[in-house]
Amino acid sequence: MSKPALIGDHKELLDRGETSIYARVLEALADRDARDRGRSVAPMKAADDAIIIDTTTMDAEEAFNTAISIIRSR
Repeated sequence: MSKPALIGDHKELLDRGETSIYARVLEALADRDARDRGRSVAPMKAADDAIIIDTTTMDAEEAFNTAISIIRSR
C-alpha cells in the first residue's frame, strides 16, 4: 500500500506573497508542526516506507495530481 507523506516549507508560502492572515495561520502551523515532530510520545513523522512528496513549490492541484500518480503507479 502506498503511504504518501506531504511536506512543504511554510516560509515558501510566505515568500509567495500570501496576505497577513495567511502569514499568521502559516506561523501557527509551523509552530504546531515543530511541537508535533518534537514530542517524545508518538512524534509526527512519515512512515518508514512512505514516499515523501515535497509540496513546497506546488499548488494544491499539483500536489494532488502528484500523489494520485504515485498511488496509481503502485
